[in-house]
Amino acid sequence: MLRKEMPLPEDARILVMRMSALGDLVFGLPVVENLRAAYPKAHLAWLVEDRFASLLQGHPAIDEIIVFPRKRKLAIFPHLLRLRRRPKWCAVIDLQGNLKSGLHLVFTRAKRKIGFAKGISREGAWRFLTHRVTVREDIHRSRRDLCLLKAFQSAPDTIKLESAAATPCAWGLPQEAVSEMAQSLDKAELQPKAFTLLHTAFTDYGKDKEWPPEKWAELAKRMRAEGHHPLALWTPADLPHVEKIVALADGALPLAPATPSLHHLMALLDSAHCVIGTDSGPVHLAAKRGTKTIALFGPTDPVRFAPPGPTQVIYAFGDETPPPRDRSQRSPRMDAIKVDEVLAAL
Repeated sequence: MLRKEMPLPEDARILVMRMSALGDLVFGLPVVENLRAAYPKAHLAWLVEDRFASLLQGHPAIDEIIVFPRKRKLAIFPHLLRLRRRPKWCAVIDLQGNLKSGLHLVFTRAKRKIGFAKGISREGAWRFLTHRVTVREDIHRSRRDLCLLKAFQSAPDTIKLESAAATPCAWGLPQEAVSEMAQSLDKAELQPKAFTLLHTAFTDYGKDKEWPPEKWAELAKRMRAEGHHPLALWTPADLPHVEKIVALADGALPLAPATPSLHHLMALLDSAHCVIGTDSGPVHLAAKRGTKTIALFGPTDPVRFAPPGPTQVIYAFGDETPPPRDRSQRSPRMDAIKVDEVLAAL
């Protein structure tokens, strides 16, 4: 149950915990953005995994980034002890809601530990909360996260859940990454806002989100025929898959410049006219930063996971709620999405 709403001092120390993954971090950003509006003098910190820490650097709502050393397992216990020694927080907001965040709650000194009630909070994490917020599951993830701010007395009046969840924000990037991406685009004779990025990759955990390679290749060919300039977004991990699609496209789909860091990725997304992809972190990130996106949804529900910005969603089954996911293979719902639909959205 949610306890009585709590006032906070103007200079409150507030810690937000969302450690992964990329898309979920993007969905959680409206929480700190609205906290900053409600408490402009507060000290707002974010606890995040090392692999995603650079995503948050430079965001105007965040004063401090606390890094969870996931890649260095022997460093976890010293990290927790350091967390324990920090000055006490006025409130901790747990957006993660699993065993990993529950462990951090144990080592975090705060009278107010706010998170989701059992059901959304999993693996016993709710047991370490002092304030458990019950929310509906059939709302957008950003709106769901914003519901946790109902635990604060002064915040609800400043939050409009519908608009706050989808507000774009292109925070600053290191000049080195911006310059290096500009040089890469210039070397490839690419002008900013004159190309469209195709994000064709998927993770082993989300194989059901794959759109057929032959459809990606057909899309690239038809885009070229209509005067568009598609580029294939890639990382070293998914390059073999991307190169197969590039080969099928018969020269219509060159590789995009390399993105050796999240800063480089954001610089590239910012430079694109549009980003086309499935329900994935890069698509959500592009939309959050204000780049137009076209998102292909099949096994996941766009009501809950649509990118938070200037987005067109293509969903082959109208308002029908997707059935339970089978992550081991491509969803028939992805097969049902037509190239003509994507071109029409573009």
